[in-house]
Amino acid sequence: MKQSAVYLDLNGTIVLPLKPESLDEMTLIPGADLAVMRLLAAGFLCPVVTVQARIAKGLFSESEFRTWFACFFGNLGLDVKGPYICPHRYSESCPCQKPNSFLYDRAASDWLLDLRSSYTIGDSPQDVEAARRFGGRGCLVRTGWAAEDKFLDEARPFAEFIGDSISNAVEWIVNRAQNGGELRQAANG
Repeated sequence: MKQSAVYLDLNGTIVLPLKPESLDEMTLIPGADLAVMRLLAAGFLCPVVTVQARIAKGLFSESEFRTWFACFFGNLGLDVKGPYICPHRYSESCPCQKPNSFLYDRAASDWLLDLRSSYTIGDSPQDVEAARRFGGRGCLVRTGWAAEDKFLDEARPFAEFIGDSISNAVEWIVNRAQNGGELRQAANG
């Protein structure tokens, strides 16, 4: 049986700033680690799907980003999957750019995920539109881009939940899964 996932955006959802000049600048948004821990404890897989245009701009390499990612989440003790990275500039057209479902589909294939019973949590209209495109549910948080009303308004048609932080979105997802029986885990665990 396929498992449900909560796809997580990185910048603006779990870490800040939105546009770091270096990897050392990225810091945890307070409570984001506990929210992810709650998702994992509830049985969701948590792939991280992230746009890292700073790679294309030469501020850090994909290899450096992957090393940072492994250390960052390893130090937090969080077994997130990925990262699934779009390293391109926003002005470039590529299949991996959100809201395209390419990276979400790749994670679903890698981890045998049921996209229809999965969610996204992100801070941009593209994060929640991606969920709509792959058949899941999008949760918008206002800790990043959606703190600005223009991005919030752009995301409203695609978001099934809008909250102040990842903690609010996780509360909604876990309650929904527990009350609606939507969470389907793999037969062996």
